[in-house]
Amino acid sequence: MPIVALLGAALIGLFAVSWLLNRDALREAVEAQTRAVTGLDLVVSGDVDVSVFPGSYVSFHEVGLRGGGDIDPALSVDVLTANLRLLPLLMQRFEIADVMMLRPRIRVSRDAAGNSNWTPFIDNIARTMRPDADHPLSFSEIRIQDGVLDYLDPSNTERLDDIDLSLAWPSISRSFAATGQFDWRGERVDGSLSVSDFIAALSGDRSGLKARITSAPIKVAFDGTVANRASLMMEGTLTADSLSLRNAMRWIGQAPPGNGGFGRFALKARASLVGASVALTNVNVELDRNLAEGVMTYSNNGRQTLQATLAAGALDFTPYISTVRL
Repeated sequence: MPIVALLGAALIGLFAVSWLLNRDALREAVEAQTRAVTGLDLVVSGDVDVSVFPGSYVSFHEVGLRGGGDIDPALSVDVLTANLRLLPLLMQRFEIADVMMLRPRIRVSRDAAGNSNWTPFIDNIARTMRPDADHPLSFSEIRIQDGVLDYLDPSNTERLDDIDLSLAWPSISRSFAATGQFDWRGERVDGSLSVSDFIAALSGDRSGLKARITSAPIKVAFDGTVANRASLMMEGTLTADSLSLRNAMRWIGQAPPGNGGFGRFALKARASLVGASVALTNVNVELDRNLAEGVMTYSNNGRQTLQATLAAGALDFTPYISTVRL
């Protein structure tokens, strides 16, 4: 009986809250909490839907990102929904449990000097998440559904479609994690990313980093550290695996040589990346059942170059004979 009475009282409370709720105050509180947690100044151009029962949420339609006094094209969202915690709501306190962005469109651009349009917003996020920030984090999860990301720089343009992601940064720790899926160049990609010190990473300081990319053409994993002060620096263990290196190269936009070989591929190495250059040491590589070990370097400073010094016990050139003209 006490449980039934408690449930009845909760239902009565919910209906009472639905009638007595100050919806303008709720909207303002949700906007303020979203700004405090993300560091982003969002602008709502469309309708605002408020629900208390059976679901407790606030949905903002046609949401943009304010930058320099104007609406910035870096981010726009069809519907941004903030789900509310139930118990605080019964006491007329508005606390966000998590946020969901439906059909966000994200635009990332870099100029010739490497400056990004997202730099000011990332700086705001870093200030917001400092331990001495004015407002404690009220929620720490954002979900993205059916998103699109456009990237452009002076020499490249890329698009990620159908993005479904979950972003989480526990308020009691310094970590950050992202998991989800997206479409790139006709392939569905599963990805995960974890950062041990999110505040340090946002500020360009060294932080632990784990990343996994899984797709039909290739699987790639990295476990190490990252920093981005003067230039991007990464150091750690790199692994890659593909049933067909030829197909993987085509997928990433590289033309494979000839018509034969470049099938089964696997690599494990110690990687050191500085800017556009990568050095691989302790390399163990397998290609078309040929095994080798040694060192490799790759650079893309206006011209792509790949150099390798590898040792192998025996080599089978049969898969490549069709590519050689005598």
